[in-house]
Amino acid sequence: MKTLLFINIRSHKVERVQPIIEAKNLGYRVVLMADKEPKFIGNLLDELIIIDSYDIRQTINKVMEYHKNVKISGILTWSDKDVELVSYLNKELGLPGVNPEIVQNVRNKYNMRQAISNIKNLSPKFQRVESLEDLRIAVDYIGIPGILKPVGASGSKGIFKIESAQHLENIFHSLVDATSPKNDKVYTYYPNEYIYEEYIEGEEFSVEGVVQNNEVFIAGITDKRVTDDFSLEYIAFFPSDKPKHVKDEIKGRATLAIQILEIDNCAFHLEGRLTKEGFKVIEVAARPAGGFITSHLIRLSSGYSFIEKIIDVSVGNDVKKQWPDFEKNNKKLCYYSIRAHQSGTFKKIEGLDNIMEIPGVKLVIPLKEAGDKVVMPPEHFSSCFVANIILEGRSTKEIENIINKIEEFIKVEIQ
Repeated sequence: MKTLLFINIRSHKVERVQPIIEAKNLGYRVVLMADKEPKFIGNLLDELIIIDSYDIRQTINKVMEYHKNVKISGILTWSDKDVELVSYLNKELGLPGVNPEIVQNVRNKYNMRQAISNIKNLSPKFQRVESLEDLRIAVDYIGIPGILKPVGASGSKGIFKIESAQHLENIFHSLVDATSPKNDKVYTYYPNEYIYEEYIEGEEFSVEGVVQNNEVFIAGITDKRVTDDFSLEYIAFFPSDKPKHVKDEIKGRATLAIQILEIDNCAFHLEGRLTKEGFKVIEVAARPAGGFITSHLIRLSSGYSFIEKIIDVSVGNDVKKQWPDFEKNNKKLCYYSIRAHQSGTFKKIEGLDNIMEIPGVKLVIPLKEAGDKVVMPPEHFSSCFVANIILEGRSTKEIENIINKIEEFIKVEIQ
């Protein structure tokens, strides 16, 4: 039985266990190395090893020592933080993975922008920011509105939309506070490095797929919606219902970006917006999508496991032989997140139990318990989410109608 090594897991309940379940169903042993005890219910794992994955050298040594006794066939991670670590581990063990020499193209947003900036209209204007004076210069050069964000975060953390030059100092200091490694260790990667870029008008999409032997395989396009102020993702529809010529353009531009970045033998999650000048890339990650896209939306929509293909790439199985048409099924899946709209102490969500009776509602996942603190951005960028819902319908419009019904029942109480 082959062994897969997972370096950490995603934080969302239910989403985090699906890769483990599917790997076990495929006949793999699953070993998880994690920063903390995941507190799974049931015996999901074959082995759990608690490590400090921020200590890259120590983690590499631990994995190499483990590999001497138990051969590891593939190494995967499911979020941005450990993409670099996994690239180093795959090279050390001679397994398929992203070349460590170019992995910063997808971990450092400034490097990513530089790599694709020579292609006309593929990237917005951008400048590096490391100080308040840098920000002022960048705003003068690029203009307003614009987006200021850290170069090494993910999950919509630390994204500030600048709409006026009057409060740059306050915004910059809010960003520095929000991205302090003291508040979140993810900012120990590329601390105090930021990027200011032109704001892109247009609908937002993500492209999901894998790269193997320099060939790009696209599973599909996800239609997304984000908040205007801090770009928090709260709705995703798979597959996209845009016309074929629009999807062809998005896929073509996404493929071009992936090839320019030179990532290989990995999953990818690319985000962008469709503008008057065509599809422009916002960010590219060398790992699978979160937001239930990889774990639930693609599988429930198509009937095929995208996770299986991601695992195939990690162990060197040829995905070209049997690449499914993930977008063929007419079933539309949606991830919808219920948010609080003020800080305080969470009391309850009225009506949450009722919405499971609404046709089309597949899963309801509470995220808060009575007494939990709710903190709004920019102080915190995920604390405002109080429940996740997976929905199914025949069209985006049908699911939007279901969401409207849900919102009639739901009332979030914060004290």
